Amino acid sequence: MHKKVVFFPGSVQVAFRKGPLGYLLQEPTDQARLIKDNTSLQDKSAPKKQELVRQYALLVVRQRGGDASDRIEVLGEYILQFGKYKGKCFRWLLENDIGYAIYLIKSLQQEEAAGDFMTEGNSKDSLLSFVSYAQSFEEIQSLLSYLCKNPAAPAALSEDNQLVGFGSRAKSTWLEIWDSRADGYAST
Repeated sequence: MHKKVVFFPGSVQVAFRKGPLGYLLQEPTDQARLIKDNTSLQDKSAPKKQELVRQYALLVVRQRGGDASDRIEVLGEYILQFGKYKGKCFRWLLENDIGYAIYLIKSLQQEEAAGDFMTEGNSKDSLLSFVSYAQSFEEIQSLLSYLCKNPAAPAALSEDNQLVGFGSRAKSTWLEIWDSRADGYAST
């Protein structure tokens, strides 16, 4: 008995950007940075309904010969309905700005934890679909797990509040050193 193999020549996988040690690169690509920095390139149209987004994604997958029964492949073609990358597909976001994707996931988790989560609206539907898509990847799960175990240091409000980080006053801020010039440490 021969097993029937189904081949989809147009299937597309997410091409995660990784550094030399294999970790996901979180900074945006040049293409994403261009969109991020130039608001005239951002889509300002009204968000589309989830069903319309789904139908378009199915059409794209079928046209390229992909597997329309693969939920993840179809979700990859969903179009974002919010934010600075509105109009880009979910797969594009994971390939071009992991940092923003992680921000979206964490923001949603914080909303849910605070009880502020509201599930109404096309933008929210798009966010929920994107988070479901992104969390289906082991690479994203691994990064989220790492970030939960190793929270980022709180950002300094200004350069004055940053630690010097070296020398005998390594644990002092630049402002503390400036204010205590009497000890001669900051003199020229």
